[in-house]
Amino acid sequence: MSFPIVTKSVNNDGATQYHLQFDSEWGGVESFAKYLQKYWQAELLDKTDSVYSRKWVLRSGGVLISVYHDSQIGNYFLREDGESDEALLRQIEADLIHRMS
Repeated sequence: MSFPIVTKSVNNDGATQYHLQFDSEWGGVESFAKYLQKYWQAELLDKTDSVYSRKWVLRSGGVLISVYHDSQIGNYFLREDGESDEALLRQIEADLIHRMS
């Protein structure tokens, strides 16, 4: 039985979160950041690691992408810069699905 590679939810601020179902572990944030750097020319701007969570912020094509690890819900990415254009995030989602299918 197959499982979805990426699922989406909307947070309390109305932003779409793209959940990485294929890797919910702590190290998944670093792996996903490397993927963004390699295939989407992303630049790492900031990273914060605490006991049960991580937040890394990258920029790709002028778009800020926040990547989170939460020990309860796994790894996900979203825009938190107040912009509603999710075209790049949808392209990343489609690329992940294509690569892992």
